[in-house]
Amino acid sequence: MRPLRPFHRLVPEGGQALIIVVFAMVPMLLIAGLAIDVGFAYKQHRALQASADAAALAGAQELPSATTSQSVAKAYGTKGKNVLSGTATVTENVSTKCLSSIPGCSPVNAITVEESAAVPTFFARVVGIKSINLKAKATACSPCGTKPVDIVLVLDRTYSMCQDSSGNDNGCSELTQAKTGLKTFLSYFDPSTAKIGLTVFPPAPSVSQRCSDPANYSSSTYPYTVVPLSQDYRRTDGSLNTSSNLVSTVDCLKAKLTTWETAYANAIESAQAELDAHGRVGVPDVIVFFTDGAANTGPTYSPYNVAPKNVYRTQPCHQGITSAAASKAKGTIIYSIGYAVTDGGSTGGCRNGDTNNAESPAITPDTTLRSIATVAANYLTTPSASQLQTIYATIAQDLSKGSSSLVDENVH
Repeated sequence: MRPLRPFHRLVPEGGQALIIVVFAMVPMLLIAGLAIDVGFAYKQHRALQASADAAALAGAQELPSATTSQSVAKAYGTKGKNVLSGTATVTENVSTKCLSSIPGCSPVNAITVEESAAVPTFFARVVGIKSINLKAKATACSPCGTKPVDIVLVLDRTYSMCQDSSGNDNGCSELTQAKTGLKTFLSYFDPSTAKIGLTVFPPAPSVSQRCSDPANYSSSTYPYTVVPLSQDYRRTDGSLNTSSNLVSTVDCLKAKLTTWETAYANAIESAQAELDAHGRVGVPDVIVFFTDGAANTGPTYSPYNVAPKNVYRTQPCHQGITSAAASKAKGTIIYSIGYAVTDGGSTGGCRNGDTNNAESPAITPDTTLRSIATVAANYLTTPSASQLQTIYATIAQDLSKGSSSLVDENVH
């Protein structure tokens, strides 16, 4: 009897290689299948995140209305226009909230969209994995200052800004309230898109002396615009940059404590000149004009002291309207703020700077400021200095209306 041959001798050498290849192909195919499943899941996750981003941004356009913003977000989410195909289960949660680091929460200023989906597998089922769970989240704020805009703030710092009902206010609380309002306004805007400058009246002795006592209206060398359009007023964390030219100047400004003289026109013209010189092409120009009293004077140097330029002195309120009209004709949007001016103001109304009589034709500061504004809704007035912060916030919100951006909640 012949002895049995070893098994490996029974299989030809070519057959041995085939067996090895067959056994090796199983894990290789499994690995390839898993790679396909993971790749498909990654693609679906990107689509899920894009859907959440689109829904959050769309919903943010409708803030601060919580109900409307949530409805619009859902219309753009995975349950609406951005349906996620190829998934077994998709869920969506939309909520609104207040991000305290972003000003203007009334009642909400952010919307969050959370999406989750179970993506079915093709090859991983072999090892018992039937689906891969995915999650995506997006938060968008509005208004959050993402619209490009060039703005010049115009501030009245006459003697009356340091007066109260009892007389002198050594703390200049009204000026302090106005300066707080300016800084509140700045906090709404993103320096990467919004350039903001500062014009004052009475003017400064020079730009380098902008923190000194104000000058008067007697020289063409005295500058009204003391800070050009700037973009360094906020830090990357959203806080105001107190060392910036703009914020530090707002903090250090003084009132003119020796005169009640108020002139609108040249300050408006200086603000417009800054927008013309340093504003960006295709970007909206805006002037935000604040005063607490009626115009009652104008420049005393030539040619403003002779006709026809002497209307700057003899009709200072009417000339303020004319100067504003020239800006508006260029497309500049003007907001006007009147503090305690509806009854004629502390000076009793618009006056001829040469005679101190009522300006002719007669006009009130309330009518003047209403006419200076681009539209009636752009004129805001208050009898209380404590409301100036709210008024500046209202204007900032109006300028930022409809602007939205995605935010990282870990930062905000």
